[in-house]
Amino acid sequence: MCRHITAILLAGFVLMGCLSCQKGEPRHAINFYHWKSSYQVDEEVRSYTKELGCEKVYLHYYDVVRKDGRVFPVNFIKPIKQNLLRQDSVRIIPVIFIANEVFMNMDESGPSLQELAGKISRLNNTVSSYVGGPSYRVAHVGNEGEMSTDWPASVDDSNSPQCGEIQFDCDWTQTTKENYFAFLSFMKKSLPGVKITSTIRLHQIKDRETMGVPPVDKGYLMCYATSGVDDGSDSNSILDINLLKNYTQDLNSYPLPLDYALPLFSWGIVSNQNGKVKLVNGLTNSDMDETRFKKIGENKYEVLEDCFLNGLYINEGFTVEIEEITPPLLRSAIQYLDEKLNKEYTIVYFHLSKGFLKRYSIDDLK
Repeated sequence: MCRHITAILLAGFVLMGCLSCQKGEPRHAINFYHWKSSYQVDEEVRSYTKELGCEKVYLHYYDVVRKDGRVFPVNFIKPIKQNLLRQDSVRIIPVIFIANEVFMNMDESGPSLQELAGKISRLNNTVSSYVGGPSYRVAHVGNEGEMSTDWPASVDDSNSPQCGEIQFDCDWTQTTKENYFAFLSFMKKSLPGVKITSTIRLHQIKDRETMGVPPVDKGYLMCYATSGVDDGSDSNSILDINLLKNYTQDLNSYPLPLDYALPLFSWGIVSNQNGKVKLVNGLTNSDMDETRFKKIGENKYEVLEDCFLNGLYINEGFTVEIEEITPPLLRSAIQYLDEKLNKEYTIVYFHLSKGFLKRYSIDDLK
């Protein structure tokens, strides 16, 4: 009799477990971007990534820009002396930002884009050799060309593990999409077996008929910077849920697999008496002490005396508007994606920083 009751109870628990799996919230894999020139991950940051099950850090390697008609790399990641996350098998995924201007006035069928792909392939090996990241071990694509003399010499680190992905960040436009897409195709040819991925802005999702779909293995949708900081609205320009919904109405029909980047950062919008604005990264309402700033509205302050604000010199009479991602706002974004996608998906938080992480609990980020 007892055995029958036990069997019935066990069957009930199994059934309840199955139902909870079917009706429960989607599970999220959690990864991070790292976008500072100095990679600083201590044990406190490591505890966050470990508890969240982080498997990848998308590490900003460098930028590629155009100036005076020349294309060259700048803003390199500094050498990494210690990578604590390696102990947890967290992989580094290189991310290269390419300014949209790079792809202006280039012939998509000519050698320049192929040369650029070859230079970037080799340069990634060089950068990987001093950050302890993945190497691609690609000999060359095309000729060296004469686009720039500022590309560092290549280093082939045969001891560096080969990586399975490289990501490009470019806010391409309708006039540059053909060249950017052609460049991505050259990258795929130059790195056989390596996944080529690309960030995608919200407007590129909404207007994909005119903006096109990049020829990559996966896209990373930037679910932030939803409006301009000087558009005169009262909405949070980092993340506005209503705008996010508006831009992603046809999200489920986008023809690429997507991961979703969500923001953890904050900033202050500093305005002078002439209406000119500058952004000061990392500011929160707690930084606005009443001795120097007078609160004149929700999240808005008037500067009472000339002073420095996170390195920016500001004058009396300027205003500072704080925009930050609060835990409830972050939860609203995740809840919207859960309902919209109705499936498992990966969140990549921007970005990995103790200053940002300490504002959230582990549960806030799940």
